Amino acid sequence: MNSLAGRHVGHRGGFGWRRGPWPAVPWEGALAIALMLLAWEWASRHSTPMFFPPLAQIAATAADLLGSAQGCSDIAVTYGRIWAYLLASFVVSFLLGMAVAGNVHIERFLVPLVELKQGIPSLCWVIFAILWFQDAEARIAFVVVTSALPAFFYQARDALRGIPRDWVDLVQSMRPTLWQKARILWWPAVLPSLLTVWRINVGNATRVTIMAELLGGITGIGHQLRISQEMFRMDQTIVWTAVLVAFVILSNLVLSGLERRFLSYRGHDGVRGHA
Repeated sequence: MNSLAGRHVGHRGGFGWRRGPWPAVPWEGALAIALMLLAWEWASRHSTPMFFPPLAQIAATAADLLGSAQGCSDIAVTYGRIWAYLLASFVVSFLLGMAVAGNVHIERFLVPLVELKQGIPSLCWVIFAILWFQDAEARIAFVVVTSALPAFFYQARDALRGIPRDWVDLVQSMRPTLWQKARILWWPAVLPSLLTVWRINVGNATRVTIMAELLGGITGIGHQLRISQEMFRMDQTIVWTAVLVAFVILSNLVLSGLERRFLSYRGHDGVRGHA
C-alpha cells in the first residue's frame, strides 16, 4: 500500500504540480493572463488611451510610481495597515470566540451583537468612522478590525466547539496547565479553520482598507487611487490595482507556506480524482 501511495504521489510531478517550498504556476493560469494582456493591448489600439492605456505606458508609469520614495512609502503604509489591523482583529475575535465556546451565557450576549454587525455594510462603517474619529489612522483601524471580526469570531468558536469530547476528557485527565491545554488541544484544533479564514479576510481587509483610505485617508494606496481618479489617469489606477493584487497573492503564498508547514499531515487531494 505504501508503494502504491508513493507511486501515485511521484506521478504528480509535472509542471504545475511540483511540490516544493512554493507551488509552481500552472500553465492554464499563465495562458489566461497572457490572453488577458493581449486583449488589453488590442483594446488600447482600438480605443482612447484614457480608457485602455497601452501596456508600454502602464509599464513606464509603474517604473515612475514604484521607483519613487512617495510610492514606496504609500505601499508600505497600506501593507502595514492591513496586516497590523488584521492581526488586532484576529486577537480580539479569537478571545471572544474562546469565551463564547466555553460559556453559553456569554454566547447569548455576544452572538446577537455580531449578527447585528454583519448586517451593516462596510461602507456604513467607513462613514461611521469618518464621523466618530478625527484621526485618519483611527478611522482605518476601526473599519478593518470591525469588518474582519465576524469571520474570525465564528471560525474560532466553531473550531473550538468541534473538538471531540473524548479528546477534551483525555487531555483533562492529565491535569494540564492552561498553556499546555492551549498548545496540545486548542491550537491544533483551530489552526486549519483559522488559516482558511485568514485567506478570506486578507482579501476583504484589502478592499476595506482601500475604501477607508479612498474616502477618509491622507496616505496609502487608497489616497493615491483618489488622486488618479481626480486626474483621470487610468494608467496609474492600473498600477496601484496591480500592487494590491500582488499583495493578496504574496499574502496567500505566505499562508500556503504556513499551511504546508503546520498541516503537512493532511491529504492534498481530498475527493478530487486524479487528473
